[in-house]
Amino acid sequence: MIFEIRDSYENDRLLGYLFYYERSRRFFIELLSELDEWSAPFLLAPFVRKGIYSIGSEWSMKFVNQRIIPPDRQNLGAILRDNGLKSYEPIKLLQLSEGRCAQDELHLVKTSIDYMNEDILRRLKLKVKDVMSLSDYKVMVFFNDETSMVVDIEKSRREDRLFGNILKYRSLFENVRVSPGGNGIEWGEDRFISSEELRKEGAPSEIKYDDLKGFIKNRVADTTDVSERLNCSRQNIAGLCEREVLNPIKNGSNNKLFLMGEVESSQLA
Repeated sequence: MIFEIRDSYENDRLLGYLFYYERSRRFFIELLSELDEWSAPFLLAPFVRKGIYSIGSEWSMKFVNQRIIPPDRQNLGAILRDNGLKSYEPIKLLQLSEGRCAQDELHLVKTSIDYMNEDILRRLKLKVKDVMSLSDYKVMVFFNDETSMVVDIEKSRREDRLFGNILKYRSLFENVRVSPGGNGIEWGEDRFISSEELRKEGAPSEIKYDDLKGFIKNRVADTTDVSERLNCSRQNIAGLCEREVLNPIKNGSNNKLFLMGEVESSQLA
């Protein structure tokens, strides 16, 4: 769902958009880049002061929480029943209130991507398409505009306590994923780096997303492919892996993935 954020005090001025991703039940805000700290929503003014207009899910949720009944409200059950709700659902409460609160003159209007501001549409094209972890606590980030960057997370986040364990344990670092809507990358909701920050901190790469897909398609093989290549059974492949003659890059319950270069360079090929 997409909602316009409008200011009734400023002649119903459009300030930005609130995005809701149903599967993850998370909110993200995109503010218009023409805003200054005085015209931006008060809660988000510190971001605008720093030139940040894409707001992560943590602060977007704080914005939403200002506009809905708090979960610890007395007689909450009765309020929910009176409004036809069986449980506490922020998105439905937000729609019921139209995003209004006593602290400002803002309200929300449901819209779609077909009617969005051109500034925001251009920004969406710069969002993250995919990410992969690299060695030395770096990541390769692929963007929707077909560019890619290498970002040194260890360098940029070494002083951030939230990233302490991420930069200490390789297995945790490798669990990096794309945030809903491509708004950035994350290791859980509280360890988030926006697409804007990634572009500022990253070094341009010549590797394209199609290059990565081509490599996976042509140079990554499963157990069946390798057994045919080596002319042996799947059981034999399992035995070779147990003796570490072959080293799969991913283990599944019924299948494994291998790099073809390692298979071809082995003494078995």
